[in-house]
Amino acid sequence: MEFISLEIVATAFLQTFYQFLRLTETHDSKNKIFEDALSGIMRTMENFMKASEVGSIELTFRGEHIFVNKTRLRPRTRQFYIYRFVLKFMRYRRIGIVLIRQLPSSTQLTEFLWILAKARVSEAQSEPALQVIEDLKARGIEIFEVRPLTKLHSGKASEGEEGEGLDDLELAAAATYESLRNFAEVAFDNLENAEKFNLSPVMDQLNDLAILSEEDLVQMLRLLSVKRYERPIPYRAVNASFLMAAWAFSLRLPRGVTLELANLALMHPLSLGENAEPQILNSVEERTRILIKLEKLKNIWPVTELQTLALLEWGRPYGKDGIYELGATKCYAHFFSRMLRIVGDFELMTTFRPGSRVFLPDEALSEFSKRAQIYDPTLLKLFVNWMGVYPVGSLVQLQTGEVAQVFAGSSDPTKFQRPLVMILKDQRGEVLERPQIFDLTEMNEKLGTYRKSIRRSLSAEEASIPADRFKMTPVGF
Repeated sequence: MEFISLEIVATAFLQTFYQFLRLTETHDSKNKIFEDALSGIMRTMENFMKASEVGSIELTFRGEHIFVNKTRLRPRTRQFYIYRFVLKFMRYRRIGIVLIRQLPSSTQLTEFLWILAKARVSEAQSEPALQVIEDLKARGIEIFEVRPLTKLHSGKASEGEEGEGLDDLELAAAATYESLRNFAEVAFDNLENAEKFNLSPVMDQLNDLAILSEEDLVQMLRLLSVKRYERPIPYRAVNASFLMAAWAFSLRLPRGVTLELANLALMHPLSLGENAEPQILNSVEERTRILIKLEKLKNIWPVTELQTLALLEWGRPYGKDGIYELGATKCYAHFFSRMLRIVGDFELMTTFRPGSRVFLPDEALSEFSKRAQIYDPTLLKLFVNWMGVYPVGSLVQLQTGEVAQVFAGSSDPTKFQRPLVMILKDQRGEVLERPQIFDLTEMNEKLGTYRKSIRRSLSAEEASIPADRFKMTPVGF
């Protein structure tokens, strides 16, 4: 909790820092609008110093990453524009580090920020960072210090240097994914003897998953957007678990409910039919078969009564008002079952199966609308709105000719058709050495049109992108 709290206050500080610097580009220094911006920085700066128990702040810009002291900040979906602005602002001025030795007064902070803002590349000064250093020295300001960009800060350091100080959340997400996939594969293949394999407790692994943020989970799914496996069922299980957890996070469901849903999604293949599709379990024999599987796995894979119920009913279409008949009894499908029907079907449609059509992510969402009677309409709308017109991970061709992958939802929630994309190929079809982030809401101010738009979605075969490019940290991130 201490780390999470520190990241929150550090992010708040960066946001207020951004707000002031952004205003300097559009307003005169005497404008009263800066009063609120300044008080925001002072407040968040003081909060960070208290939370970190350190009386100083060091902002470091390393490659595409921003650190506040030793805390690496991770941009949330609708905050990429903040990080891009701050990184561009500092790179333009050739600044790699900003050091604040102690809490300054409002006057001192204002003076420093305007020195930063007015620094410019010119014929007389090609290194604005050096000009900032000279101005601070000339005015006798010792609370603040800036240091010029080095190879390390620009991201051109050697492999050993570049890795220093970076957190391992990406590796943690991948490790959790692989651990859950292995668990599911062993459990599905060895119902009778699964506990003899000394598997890590599934709830420990799911707790690791719950530590990740919604953005971490979604970005992991982006890396797995090409779903073609020799043995797809364990992958469908863990993909559904990650997708369910991310969706539950977005709905602000309690952590305990999120964990239960993630576990349910992981075990959902236990109730699939022989064709690996959802099945309606009408007979006692069919339901008993599922219960026997759960009994065999109970020592390594605990299941709640609610999860058992959902496994027995999620394969049923929603029907009229979500009510179905079992024998002479009318039952209303639990919302766990209704959520799993959506998540399970999305994974089914977007994963390669011989002899079956594989839907691209946006095609799968479109197909949902054609099968609307199968799903809870409210949950389906929430899911589709959360995923966006082009879900994260979708491969797309832009109207300007580039090939890109959807990296995150739109920075403007009202423009859900214009996500952030990671450009992988240029207009000539050449694979970029380093992917580039681009915000499709960006306008050509002279023409009053969007600079780039999506022409259509692509299959992995059409895009033809080397696998290692998807794992690279893009420029602009």
